[in-house]
Amino acid sequence: MTLFPLLDDFDRIFTGLTANGARAWVPAADLIETDDEIIARLDVPGLGADDLEIVVEDDVLRISGQREATEDGRALRLERGFGAFQRMLRLPKGVDPDAVTADVHDGVLEVHVPKPATLKPHRVEIGSGQRELEAAAA
Repeated sequence: MTLFPLLDDFDRIFTGLTANGARAWVPAADLIETDDEIIARLDVPGLGADDLEIVVEDDVLRISGQREATEDGRALRLERGFGAFQRMLRLPKGVDPDAVTADVHDGVLEVHVPKPATLKPHRVEIGSGQRELEAAAA
């Protein structure tokens, strides 16, 4: 069992059409879980850091961006999707938003989300409270 219900919470890829008849664009994504972190990789060809936004809010990672249509002439065929997209991933409680890092290189956005520190069990000795009370009274 993992801390992250990744595949259930990550948005499903859809293949609809935009209002102008072009194929809607949703970047393909891979999610990888290691012992220490979750890594989200999205294919974002043609996009740079200024075209993307990554926000962690209320235990949700939101990745959004926009790819513009490039038509230097009359379009004979448009198969490459364009437009705005948004992908969301529910995070477990305790993720430090300041520890999330991201980089885009060769058309792939990679977001690293460190897992929260797990709480170690603390053994409580029976009778330890009574000894502290007796020591304080003395």
